[in-house]
Amino acid sequence: MSAERRIGTIVLRLRIQHKQQHARLTRRVFAIIERHVLAPYGAARLPSGEHQLKLSYRTDQDLDDLIDDLLFEISGEAQMRVCFSETEARLEGTDRRW
Repeated sequence: MSAERRIGTIVLRLRIQHKQQHARLTRRVFAIIERHVLAPYGAARLPSGEHQLKLSYRTDQDLDDLIDDLLFEISGEAQMRVCFSETEARLEGTDRRW
């Protein structure tokens, strides 16, 4: 018997920094990540600057794997453009953090 699907609201704090401190390039990379990585998850930017995503998952391990993949993809996009990322994610209504 499989577990029912749940929808988790994830709040993501994303910081992108270019290694040479180029603000314009940092903004460009941030926009690319929003468009190509976060948009497929229906991400919305909150007034705080954080992003809110809705993820469908069955088990806690399933959610962990989804978040790990998302954070890996964000990091990879940043690294391809000579940037680094610092990302924190939390599941609303719980104490779970990644």
